[in-house]
Amino acid sequence: MSETLKKHTPTAATIAIAAIIANIIWGTPFKLIKVMNIEMGIVPDLLGSNYLGQVLATISLRFFIAGIMTLIFAKIIKKNILEVNKTQWKEVILMGLISTTAAYFFFNIGNVNITSTINSTILAQSTIFFAAILAHFAYQNDKLSTSKILGLVIGFIGLIISQLNGGTHISDMFSFSITGEGFMLIYGLLAALATMLAKKIGSSLNSFVMTGWNLIIGSLFLYIIGFLMGGRLSAINWTATGIILLIILAAASAIPFSLWYWAAQYANLGEITVYKFIMPISGSVLAVLLGEHFTTSLAIGLILVCLSIVLINRPSQFSKLERHKETRKLENNNL
Repeated sequence: MSETLKKHTPTAATIAIAAIIANIIWGTPFKLIKVMNIEMGIVPDLLGSNYLGQVLATISLRFFIAGIMTLIFAKIIKKNILEVNKTQWKEVILMGLISTTAAYFFFNIGNVNITSTINSTILAQSTIFFAAILAHFAYQNDKLSTSKILGLVIGFIGLIISQLNGGTHISDMFSFSITGEGFMLIYGLLAALATMLAKKIGSSLNSFVMTGWNLIIGSLFLYIIGFLMGGRLSAINWTATGIILLIILAAASAIPFSLWYWAAQYANLGEITVYKFIMPISGSVLAVLLGEHFTTSLAIGLILVCLSIVLINRPSQFSKLERHKETRKLENNNL
């Protein structure tokens, strides 16, 4: 490792702080989206059959602004945001359609159809479980270990418990709808697929450039879908509070992505992913501060999901050995 690289490589504590901040911020949109919708007059009683279309059309602005913010950051760190070849454009468009258009189509409809924000926050963590399963088949060095399997089992138990409402009959005990909890689980699967695609594209294209363009492209298609479903920007009640919330939500996409990809440059992604357990805690705490209440089932479900994420992301003996070999290789090259 060169002296220059040593000099500019951040400490482990700095990397950890960046990952923690990213996941704290990522947990905030769940409740803020609902608050913003109410502030902007995006409620079923006023919009009727156009309600979901209006939700999508409005939230597409969040990702468009977030994309602009991310590209501005890329320019600040002196990246050429237009240096994208034909193949990379195709990949970025595909990623935009999956990670922004499709994923947030299901996320936003699911989120508004689930009464409890804490439930939404917990269910969104299904992306960790889907990622672990998909990675097992996609990557030779990321197979399911005993701790990962245990983590998956505990995590899915946590998701089930979080949906318990009480009652004596099965139908009374669970709250599940296709367009609510079902859509949030579909979002989890799409987000996992998008992460795998980002890993592939990121090997040839700067992460910030890739993220900025995929957010912008994906948001445009998301707006078209919302428009076709009856959403109109003219129907938004543009209050100062609503605009501020929209900008905050855009930043809550742009900033975490920037911090997360920055941290990933210097650390093993599997190791820093353990900090994702902070996301459901952050989202749940904010929901409680804004008026929601924990139930026993939600609290138990949240604890189990966080435990499962830690187990799934524990470095395996294989990854530790590979990291040790890589360190020795770097040391030998610099002798």
